[in-house]
Amino acid sequence: MNRIRREGGFTLVSVMVALIMVSVGLLALARAQAAMVASQGNLANRTVALTIARDYTEVIRSRDPATLVTEAAVNVDRQGVVTPSGVYARSTTITQLAPNLLQVQVFVTYPRSQTPVEIITIIYRSI
Repeated sequence: MNRIRREGGFTLVSVMVALIMVSVGLLALARAQAAMVASQGNLANRTVALTIARDYTEVIRSRDPATLVTEAAVNVDRQGVVTPSGVYARSTTITQLAPNLLQVQVFVTYPRSQTPVEIITIIYRSI
């Protein structure tokens, strides 16, 4: 009695389909990784900009309120030091809310961003 034995295994088509599915999954994983790295870079720049804004707000708060004026944008480095080659730009806007109240806004723009970091504080000025 000769029995016909079927040999088991994968066909070439099933191997190709499996390879395509694996490569699509790996491409999606690589794209997600690239997006995560870009997001981390943006977050690092935003954190530095926030630190610059917070530190400069404290500098302004230590000044005499009678001498505060709006400042145009200047380039600063990562430490907030004014330098022409700085990639961050810092500016301030002083608004008088009342005869004895000033609103101080500090803006810092950072690379690859459409919106700046903004810190607002109110300073009492005795008359």
